[in-house]
Amino acid sequence: MDPAILVLVMLAGVSHAFFPAAETKCKASQNMSLCSANLGGSVSIQVMNNASGHRLGCKRQSPNGPRTVFNLKKEVVTIHDSLKSRTEFFINNGTLKITHVERNDSGEYNVEILQRDGVLLRNVNFELVVQESILHILIPVCCTVGALLIVGVCCCACWKMRRGKKSGKKRTKKASSLKVTEDQHWTSEDPKIDSYFA
Repeated sequence: MDPAILVLVMLAGVSHAFFPAAETKCKASQNMSLCSANLGGSVSIQVMNNASGHRLGCKRQSPNGPRTVFNLKKEVVTIHDSLKSRTEFFINNGTLKITHVERNDSGEYNVEILQRDGVLLRNVNFELVVQESILHILIPVCCTVGALLIVGVCCCACWKMRRGKKSGKKRTKKASSLKVTEDQHWTSEDPKIDSYFA
C-alpha cells in the first residue's frame, strides 16, 4: 500500500477517535417536542422519569405506516430488529438512546405510556431531526490536507537529500582525479579540471 494513502487512513481514524460525533440530549414532553441529532452521532431522548412498573410502546411514523421502535412489558425491553444494534431503552430513567444516527431516523415518534394493567396514562410525541454536523465534515478534510502537506514536505526533503548525495559523489570523483606532482602543484588526469584550476 502507498505510504501516503496509509497516512491518510491513519489520520482519518485518529480524527474519529479524538473527535467523535456529538451526543445530544432531549427531554420529550406530552406535546410535540422537537429533538435534533447530528448525523453519525448519538441522541438520548427522555420520555419519562422512570419507566419501571409501566408498559411502553414506541413507534416511528413512516410513509409505509407506523414502525415499532421498542416495547417495554413486564420490565423487559424488546427493540425492533432493524434498530437492535444501535438502540437502547433505559428503564430506570425512561430514556431512549440511538447511536450512529442515520438520516432515515428522522421523523415523528409516538410513545404510548400505559399502567401495568394496560390503562393508557399518556402519549408522548416528539420529532427527531437529523442534521449534518460541520465538525463531521471539517475534521476529516483538515486531517487530509495536513496529511498531504506532511507527505509533500517529506517528498521534498527526500528529493533534496538524494540530490545532495549525487552532487557529493561528483565532488568526490573530481577530488580523486587530482594528484600532487613532485613540485607540489595540483595536476589532474582530467583536462577539464586542469582548465578549471588554471
